[in-house]
Amino acid sequence: MENISGVKKKERYPVEIKAYPYLQDHYFEGQAILPAVETLIILATVAVANFPQTNICLQKQARFPRFLSIDPQEQIKKVFADIAEAGDGALGVTISTMAKVKTGIISRRLEHAYVEFAASSAKENPAPPLADFKHRGGKRFSVPAAAIYRELVPFGKAYQNIVGELSLSPEGAIAQLYGGEGEANDDLIGSPFPLDAALHAACSWGQRYAGIVAFPVGFEKRIIYRKTKKERKYIGRITPVNISREPLIFDAWIYDLNGVIYEIISGIQMRDVTQGRLRPPDWIKAGL
Repeated sequence: MENISGVKKKERYPVEIKAYPYLQDHYFEGQAILPAVETLIILATVAVANFPQTNICLQKQARFPRFLSIDPQEQIKKVFADIAEAGDGALGVTISTMAKVKTGIISRRLEHAYVEFAASSAKENPAPPLADFKHRGGKRFSVPAAAIYRELVPFGKAYQNIVGELSLSPEGAIAQLYGGEGEANDDLIGSPFPLDAALHAACSWGQRYAGIVAFPVGFEKRIIYRKTKKERKYIGRITPVNISREPLIFDAWIYDLNGVIYEIISGIQMRDVTQGRLRPPDWIKAGL
């Protein structure tokens, strides 16, 4: 398969991340961290800036192994991106930082995110019709958005984008998602907020049916058919694929309010990165 990038060896590029105030609403244990969905925009930006022919709407083998903190006093976060050919013509992009070891003499590279932008076009449309999703056996459990963002996913206002009620059952979750606001970039691969909110639904499902507070650590494949936009509403559908052990695996679909598919994310990996320090509240647990 033809290499879409033309890159012959690993190339490194400096990257500056603007620390917009809204990013402070996404935090973990008191520290603002860059969301995975925002990191994907940065990865796509680096890819097309240096290799304009890259198909950034077909993403594969994403991983988010380490949080990237955002200091409120830091207007610009400086990181670097490594770009390399990833096989089958795909372009692999990594975001990393350098950190000093305890001696202060030697630095080591810390990887925060990686994704492959695949060579093939995203023409397939395997999304099930939105109307086909049903909670079976009367097991539906509804959680108001206010309760989600107060106790399950306690983020600030900018990242509170499940609207109304989240509907949960053993078969999965469904919710209305908001496209968000603020300075977020929705031009390249769409608004980051609907996918982020869909991940909140997966996190809530994991708290109810798996008894853990799980964070996204990667996904197998993401196809963007249409770009979500800020200030618009969507429907997110989440289905568990494998929850027998960590990471919990989910598939997700994002539709508009008319049931038109916007994106598909398969093989979402969710893991308890706190080793049990965070626990779900008792009221959400399904008899666990």
